[in-house]
Amino acid sequence: MNFLDNTLKIILSGLDYAGKSSILTALDKKFDFEKYIMQLKPTIKVEYNKRKFLNFNIYIWDMGGQEKYRALYEQNKDAYFSDTNLVLFIIDIQDEKRFKTSLEYLDMILKFFNENSMDVPLIISFHKFDPELRGKEDINARIVELRETIYGKYPTVKILFQQTSIYDIISIVQLISYALSVFDPKFFELSHLLETYLEEFKCSSLILFDENGIIVSEFYSEEIDPDSYIVLLESIKEHLYLLKRMQEEKYDSDYNFTTIENNILSYLHKITVDKNNFYISVLIKEEYKETLLENFSDFIDEIEKVMNQLV
Repeated sequence: MNFLDNTLKIILSGLDYAGKSSILTALDKKFDFEKYIMQLKPTIKVEYNKRKFLNFNIYIWDMGGQEKYRALYEQNKDAYFSDTNLVLFIIDIQDEKRFKTSLEYLDMILKFFNENSMDVPLIISFHKFDPELRGKEDINARIVELRETIYGKYPTVKILFQQTSIYDIISIVQLISYALSVFDPKFFELSHLLETYLEEFKCSSLILFDENGIIVSEFYSEEIDPDSYIVLLESIKEHLYLLKRMQEEKYDSDYNFTTIENNILSYLHKITVDKNNFYISVLIKEEYKETLLENFSDFIDEIEKVMNQLV
């Protein structure tokens, strides 16, 4: 892909009430955002959101999903869908009655890309997959069926599926992270680096955040059990909160190791690359702390080398 002046156009699309604007609100606020979501009204036509991610200027087109606007987009496809670099398509997994309508809308967009030989990656979020629904067989069956239908119909389109909920802020952060990481092969090098050091440190997770709390890259141990996974999620949430505090209060030093539970330590380390701040989140058992400290500076050096090529 070639990008003019490192500018990216991301289409955020889906039916009305699918939760598109709520996702952006949750991403911006990260905490105490529920009251803002309750005040949201359906998007009128298109709202434009500008963001910075590494060396990219991101323009997110939050497209109202009401029927009259979908008809408008179809009549003026060039105006709305030309020069798109990525589509984030949101499907309300609780709104089974409108799955057919949602897939017809997606089909219209993808047909335009195909007719114009545009190779546009697609990330589909099965949204409103709230924590209390995760064990429900009918909901999970819907997701499987939708995935198979979409994969079967568009075998040549680059598609990544996610499950998200505004009640799981990590899922929202990860959605945007995965969306943005498709634009540079260096992200794969970064992921491999995290995987290598995760094994060397014997830690549960290594996550690299940008200063806005967006995950640049992440890697997790395959040996995380369900109880440890809950601890992991709470640790990430805590680090998002600490990251915000470190920015607001202009901390120059790192937070010390914090014991969470069951001898699991949490650590947040700030690095600066070309005047940009990034934060490395670590979750590790106390018995492996010394191994981490002995080799952490080498890890930081390698992270900085890769990041210098991305910013």
